[in-house]
Amino acid sequence: MTQLFKAKRGGAIPSAIFFTIFFTVLSIVGSIYLAIGVGNPVNKVIDGLLSSTSFKNNAGNYFVSKALETATGDERKLLTEKALQISATVTTILSNSAFKMAVESISDTAYNYYVGGTKERQSIDVKPILQLALPIFESVDPQFSKLSKELDKIKPIKLQPQTKGPDVAQIKSYFTLGVWLLLVLSLLSLLFYLRFANSLRSALRVPGFIVLSIGLLLITLNIVATSIVKHQAATATESLAREAIPIAAQTIISPLMTNGVAGVLLGLFLLGLSLLKRMSANSLNPPI
Repeated sequence: MTQLFKAKRGGAIPSAIFFTIFFTVLSIVGSIYLAIGVGNPVNKVIDGLLSSTSFKNNAGNYFVSKALETATGDERKLLTEKALQISATVTTILSNSAFKMAVESISDTAYNYYVGGTKERQSIDVKPILQLALPIFESVDPQFSKLSKELDKIKPIKLQPQTKGPDVAQIKSYFTLGVWLLLVLSLLSLLFYLRFANSLRSALRVPGFIVLSIGLLLITLNIVATSIVKHQAATATESLAREAIPIAAQTIISPLMTNGVAGVLLGLFLLGLSLLKRMSANSLNPPI
């Protein structure tokens, strides 16, 4: 403690400024990193979409309407007569946990290959998903059993090494390094501020105010981003896209709100401690 609270404004002010800069950038970049750098972001989107009852219901209706655009003959008759059942079947399939696991497994394979740095040859087999869905469609009408012959023609999709464009795995490693560097710089600048701060009360009040302000900034960014996403979704021509875009985007931008609320609470806590410290000092040294 003897190395702290030297009451030197010449060191405290620059340290507080640098802490504000580093911690602000860390809070924004860190929120983005939590969204796309930790875990498979595609699976987060899939989970968000398949957790939405509205999306799954609309997906069923969308499937039928798009199929009718090109259907002819018996196929069109089947889709017309059993549109409600087929739509409900699509919703049922999307609600199936096995379907979700199969889709996320495919997503993980691609993610680990292109982002995780897996070097082994990989391929994606979509037949398990179709084999899961086909019996459910057959329960609606036996005519769907004809599609089983097409399953044998579907071959696994071989993932090819990335030869053009940026190396995603390397970008992620740089991104991770940048987050850790910002964290270290934020902590160092905070420690320097504590060294030069006027007192413990200042050491609580100033960082508390900074953290509170950054928390409010993150919440504001989340509100603005959500508004922009909703506006863009409203201009989409496809009904399912208008439904899916806000849900998918929210899974990506939600860390801004989470970190923002955490920042506000931490900032208020530090400011509260600073106020208690001041009240305690006043009670021990009452004015004469």
